[in-house]
Amino acid sequence: MWAGQLLSNLGTQVSLYGLGLWLFQQHGQLSAFAAVAVVVQLAKLASLSLMGRQLDRWPPRRVMLAANGLGSTCTLGLAFTLMMRPATLSPVLLCIGLAAAAEAALVVTWSSQLARFVSTEQLGAASGLFAGSDGAVVMAAPLLGAVLAATAGLPGVLVTDSLTSLIAAACTLLVAWPQSLSAPLTKAAGHEASYQLGVRHALSRLWSNRRWRPLLQINSVVVGVFAAIEIAFPAWVVAASGSQRLILALALAGLGYAGGLWLWARVPRCHWLDWLRIVLLLQAVLLTGAGLVCFQQWQGVWFLAVGLFAAAVPVALGALQSLWLCWVPLALQPRLFVGRYGLEWISRLVALLGMSLLADRVIAPLIRGGYWPAWLLDALGRGPGRPTAMAIGLLGWVLLIPLWRLWRPLGRLHLDENK
Repeated sequence: MWAGQLLSNLGTQVSLYGLGLWLFQQHGQLSAFAAVAVVVQLAKLASLSLMGRQLDRWPPRRVMLAANGLGSTCTLGLAFTLMMRPATLSPVLLCIGLAAAAEAALVVTWSSQLARFVSTEQLGAASGLFAGSDGAVVMAAPLLGAVLAATAGLPGVLVTDSLTSLIAAACTLLVAWPQSLSAPLTKAAGHEASYQLGVRHALSRLWSNRRWRPLLQINSVVVGVFAAIEIAFPAWVVAASGSQRLILALALAGLGYAGGLWLWARVPRCHWLDWLRIVLLLQAVLLTGAGLVCFQQWQGVWFLAVGLFAAAVPVALGALQSLWLCWVPLALQPRLFVGRYGLEWISRLVALLGMSLLADRVIAPLIRGGYWPAWLLDALGRGPGRPTAMAIGLLGWVLLIPLWRLWRPLGRLHLDENK
């Protein structure tokens, strides 16, 4: 089941990257590339608003099958359209939006079913696989998308995505679902989950709870910071040091990420909160150091920091996913996770748009205009890629300040078994 959804997620991200690259080549504007990410996030949010009230009333197995089927149909139809005649931007974005809406239902349903498939002792490892696979997909998708686009063209990329969705649907069919897991959660929970929640009401319910509020805050910050790093780090390294250093950095990050998955699988349940705070503090310090030019010049330290940051990613994501599954009752997860993922996708959208604006429209003009004192520019650097590096340094503060504010509230919380 997990392998099928991992493969489907990988195919989706590869096709989105390939579509963005194709649109950039067609229109010659970075906004065309960004349009894919913007449409995906907006479609997910819109679908949550429409479907969020009903997800827990539908059998989860049928929801996952329907979502995989709709995603496969959209990408396959777009592939045949592109093979028959040149497509304009509007139908491409429409198909992307429909596929993203299906993905939103799939993500919320699959995430809320995870705690029902595994025992309490296996929850940490299962959460690590669930959350860690998302990060691994993000790291692998650009490379696979570029290779597939170069060898098979965009239609080949889309057909591959369609096939991965069908494989995921087949895996869902092959898994023996007990009757208790196949039934809608509202039916299994009786009247406890009978009220209706949309995105706004789910966020309000999460925010009003003493335990859920700090988790919601730190989760949205972490997701936004990681999304900004996805686009800022490659741009910084290529501009400052060339593509060869980026390849080495990504290879080292892959090794670090694998080490982080290994480490998270061995973190005891009682230490999930402690490890979450420690790794986020480490990442905040590393990001802040990226704004200093000396950090870039010390190659050994720089590569060590890349490996440590990558190793901390699956630990942080695994801890957050585990805490969500522990603290939100099973019967409420489908509807409350609508609010959780809604805020996550808003954070990603803001991060993707804000990071490029910060580096290109704020920091770069300030450097060229000579508004900063010479000693500060000597510490921060003036060469290629420095505006992006400074923006990454500011991301460290974006993570550090909320973490400092929530350090004690998170530390006062206790893990108890989710019934």
